Amino acid sequence: MVFSDFPKPAWQDRKGLQARPPGMVKALCRQLCWVVTLAASVAFGQANEYLEPAADAERLLAVIEAQRPSFAPPAGVTGISVPHHLLADDLIARGFWAASATHPKRVVLISPDHFHKVHGAFATTREDLQTVFGTVNSDFEGVEALLAHTDLFEPLDSIDHEHGVMALAPFVEHFFPEAEIVPVLASINADPQDWREAVAVLTPLLGPETLIVQSTDYSHYRPLGEAVLRDQETLAMIAGRDPEGVLPLLQPSHMDSKAAQFIQMSLQRDVYDAQPVVIANSNSADYTGSANNTTSYIVTAWVTNPHTASAFTYPDQQRVFFGGDVLAGRYFLPVLRDRAAWAAITEAVAQATSGAPMIVNLEGVLLEAPVAGLGASEHVMLMEDAAPILTAFRTSGASLANNHANDLGPVGRGESVRVLGDLGVTPIEHGAIADFGGFRLLAINFTRGRLTEGAIAETDDLDWVCGLDAKPPLVAFVHWGVEYTDVPGAAERVAADALAACGVSLIVGAHPHRASNSIVALGGGRSQLVYSLGNFLFDQSEARGSGALLELRVFKQGTIAIRPVPIPNLFELGRRAMQ
Repeated sequence: MVFSDFPKPAWQDRKGLQARPPGMVKALCRQLCWVVTLAASVAFGQANEYLEPAADAERLLAVIEAQRPSFAPPAGVTGISVPHHLLADDLIARGFWAASATHPKRVVLISPDHFHKVHGAFATTREDLQTVFGTVNSDFEGVEALLAHTDLFEPLDSIDHEHGVMALAPFVEHFFPEAEIVPVLASINADPQDWREAVAVLTPLLGPETLIVQSTDYSHYRPLGEAVLRDQETLAMIAGRDPEGVLPLLQPSHMDSKAAQFIQMSLQRDVYDAQPVVIANSNSADYTGSANNTTSYIVTAWVTNPHTASAFTYPDQQRVFFGGDVLAGRYFLPVLRDRAAWAAITEAVAQATSGAPMIVNLEGVLLEAPVAGLGASEHVMLMEDAAPILTAFRTSGASLANNHANDLGPVGRGESVRVLGDLGVTPIEHGAIADFGGFRLLAINFTRGRLTEGAIAETDDLDWVCGLDAKPPLVAFVHWGVEYTDVPGAAERVAADALAACGVSLIVGAHPHRASNSIVALGGGRSQLVYSLGNFLFDQSEARGSGALLELRVFKQGTIAIRPVPIPNLFELGRRAMQ
């Protein structure tokens, strides 16, 4: 008999005024509940080494405290994906901290059925879950709603053997003590149609006070090198936000539960319109030192406001934003020189980036002093106007691989390089590679312009990229495409495939003045394409130009995660704010 078989005392009555035992009573119950549950599991041969650390309250509390973030966790987190391998308990804690500003009344926890206890597609339980921190009460209404679908969900008397749930239950109790739980165990035999039906059944249970917790360990049993490649393919799938992208992945080579991944992605997209932000990617080799037979870990938070996700900042990863076209001159000058307009622009960018460094496409020539004889419409910027912008937005790199960087010939381009260097901004010329620590950046111009001469590439002649000496990950910042389009044409698709074949991990485009709304996976996800970021600071109205930023996170094992962050038309925003 397990603890949940005993009659519930009054303080456990979910319909009563008190949801938990007070004071010392609860402290005593924490240990008793867990000891009885674990002992019963051993008696029935159901205990496993994965759950032993979950019985150590001191250890869990220390890990949770060690992972306390340096930033205020944002509101609007509707779901998290965390490991259930307690070797990575620090990453479990990180995921729960990411959601800690929410106050869910219901937690839907989706786990694999590791021990094949589920006969059909899915199962749940009416059982309250006993943890070292106390009892996680069953959400009676939610569980019964699932069990009403007898063709899809079956009841299990107990799931205290299932570490996919029980390893996370202490974290649920610690972070969300007032929440009740709806466990979902997904069978390995559930097929995509079962997944879709489960999405439909779960949808009515979701609302603003629900948190979806996906319990998933990723690449299994692979040597470290292959695990990293599998992770990158999975990260590309997550970035694309299409649940159908789960189907071609391998189980368990990519993840231990494709069903859990599909259900999480479907519910987040269709119910919450939430965006994924990957906040960790590592491997069991980081903990054990063994690289032959590994397990990977990916932690994802799902947010309803893309801007708030920029707050997620961690010391074990590099974070940078890419921005599109910048022309700090011409018709933008009155806006840049107006105090109120400038304040509105900087506030909008700060909300989008949370102060992370930026890399932009500098669409013109940067000079220290004016040059006589130039017209007002020339793509020329003066340091007195551009320097405050580049400094305020923590610009770490500026691409000069475009059709206007050579408007004043080699002398003008050389001056741009010098001035950028004086500002501490790395200039990246056509065909050159710059090292940004966690990644290398290759700038390529495909667009003809004034005096471009040799500073141009052909979309069907990119074999030279394969011969470059650049440690991965390699990002290509390209200037290409047709103006005022937001999808690549045939030539751009050919170029993108060639770059991906040469080992480029990410292709980021500029020049079309309009921002793309999709991320395209290439080579099965080993490379990703964002056709255009449109305008960042450029003097075009909303009717003609739009913009987006792209956040790039680089993890220690060399994998990358990206997400687009929308921004308003900053030219129009500034003009509306002008005094």
